[in-house]
Amino acid sequence: MYHYRLLVLCACIWSPVGAGRMATKSGVPPCHPLLDFDSVVQFRKLNGTQQVSLLESRGCEVRSNPVPATADYTCEENSFACASNVPNGTNYMCCKVKYLTRGGPKITTMFGESLHLFETGLSTLFQIPKVSEAPPSLLVKINVQPYAPYWYTMGCEEGRISEVVFNGTAVGESSLTVRSGALSSSEPFAFRLGEGPWQDVSWNNYVVDNETTLLSSPGVTVTSMISAKDPKHWGPDASATVTVGGLSFGVQQRTLGNGDESKSMLDVSVQGTYSKSAGVGGLLGPDGAILLQSVEAVPCMAVDSSVRA
Repeated sequence: MYHYRLLVLCACIWSPVGAGRMATKSGVPPCHPLLDFDSVVQFRKLNGTQQVSLLESRGCEVRSNPVPATADYTCEENSFACASNVPNGTNYMCCKVKYLTRGGPKITTMFGESLHLFETGLSTLFQIPKVSEAPPSLLVKINVQPYAPYWYTMGCEEGRISEVVFNGTAVGESSLTVRSGALSSSEPFAFRLGEGPWQDVSWNNYVVDNETTLLSSPGVTVTSMISAKDPKHWGPDASATVTVGGLSFGVQQRTLGNGDESKSMLDVSVQGTYSKSAGVGGLLGPDGAILLQSVEAVPCMAVDSSVRA
């Protein structure tokens, strides 16, 4: 029996990149992508004047429109020109910025090797067989997304696993998807088959420690529950178990905060048996490090609240 576990890393590393101090009149980006998730949540609740005040408290300064009107928007060294709802005819700000790199999930392979997945979007976590010209028997992908959306190099929110997608001939014609979402939010933790409706796992339809079967078919079962599996560190949260043949995948959610202002992430673990002759591909397999050799952390900018613009 083999057991692998995927953990979420929430860390950013300092790394200098080139400063952007000027923007053309047609290319001034919005200011809020420079903020962290908690500040973005607060920002969206405010009117234009209040949004400007929040940005000023984070190290941004209101600037007048350039003259002539066709001129570029400029800021001092280590400051970035961006647009906000500034009153009285002025419509851009200069924000002091710091340069970081985006963090992402940490993966422990079947050989105990630790890898960092900095790339957002879908990545293959597990595949059987390792090499297959035809559709694989089992293909498991993870979708890594930030809590707060990026705007090119603006925004340094760490990536986390937001979805796990199961495909392959052993799964059937339709994919299986498990998504993250706080139990009390408008889009909670849920499962769906293909493009069908989401089956929510929330406080509205579950009680603690009561396991529910979401799918039962030849060779594939999906169950879910709400429980406190690590009560010393986390309260009750949702989980799903996807069993395909002799392999069982556990998808455990961890949530910080409440409702639509929460931050939910997924841990993935797998245990069971498989044919060694077929081999295992994907990030958990023996070539996991090779697959990530060319993937580097993305440099990014965030508001530097420790200084004023």
